Formats: sequence, structure tokens, C-alpha cells
Amino acid sequence: MCGGSTDADKTFVFPAATVRMPDCTFCGCPVEAHDPVFVSDSPDEDPTAQFCNYGCLAAHIDEAGLATGTACEWSPGQ
Repeated sequence: MCGGSTDADKTFVFPAATVRMPDCTFCGCPVEAHDPVFVSDSPDEDPTAQFCNYGCLAAHIDEAGLATGTACEWSPGQ
């Protein structure tokens, strides 16, 4: 993976029909009232977080700085 990430850094997204969790990890709203997204650290584990939709997931990623330092290295001289 780009940026030196390892398999341990991956997050897996599950279809909403496969799991049931009550509240959004980001905003606290009931996820079942929206278009939920469930995530896990492993494809074989139960979800570790849930979000109303991709908007809440994206806001969570931004607020927690989860994408910081994960991009490939680049400089203008390349």
C-alpha cells in the first residue's frame, strides 16, 4: 500500500444488511434511520464502528486526522 501502510492499517466496510448497531460513532444518531456504513479492523471481525452514511465517516476521518501521513511522498521536483 502507498505511504508505507501495512495490512494492520486497513479498515473494512460492511454492507448495512449484515450488522445492526444503534448509534453513529461520529454524531450519535441512530444509524438505521439513515444509509449506514459499518467498519472493522478485520474482514473476519464484527464491526468496530458505525456511521449514518459516508458523510459522517468522512467527517470522522477528518476530525480524527486518520488520513494524516498516509499519502505517498511527493515533491515538486519529481
